[in-house]
Amino acid sequence: MSELIIGKYRIDPILFEKGFARGCGPYQCQTTCCSSGVFVDPAEKEVVLQHKEEVKGQMDETQVRDESVWFETRFEEDLDFPSGYAVGTEVHNGKCTFLRKDGRCSIQLVSAEKYGDPWKIKPFYCIAFPICVDNGTVTFDDYQQDEAVCCSIVRDTDTTLVDSCKAELEYVLGNEGYQTLKAMQEARRSA
Repeated sequence: MSELIIGKYRIDPILFEKGFARGCGPYQCQTTCCSSGVFVDPAEKEVVLQHKEEVKGQMDETQVRDESVWFETRFEEDLDFPSGYAVGTEVHNGKCTFLRKDGRCSIQLVSAEKYGDPWKIKPFYCIAFPICVDNGTVTFDDYQQDEAVCCSIVRDTDTTLVDSCKAELEYVLGNEGYQTLKAMQEARRSA
């Protein structure tokens, strides 16, 4: 079968072949993906820091309010990020610095409150998870596979990742790209 491409991305066939077991999926998020922090583009880091006082206002006692320790100091080259570089969020108390004890993200709360859009200032890979871009390929991030039910996929399922991760895939590919992905899925089913 020929390579699957939408816009600038290759598409991993796993999106059509696997999905979540019945009753499982991202909508039952256990926030275990936040235990090791996340990589963000340096521009996303700056957006968060522009909202630092509001973010601090959404933090609880388990979080560190000193913005100088929210992000790692080392940048890594990574062409899947717009700038070509990534920087990690730090981990405090066994979780991403922005994750509250109630499992909610301080950045997302600020974004929803200030902009009426929970994703407006939230980093790309936080929104996309469990979908990721790996070397230009849109795929499933297996970071939590078999560790968290909400982020583990199986082959024997009624619903593929294309269907169960609609919001995440629309975010990554755009609405038109997602519709193309759905058409690819139908073509594969018909073949």
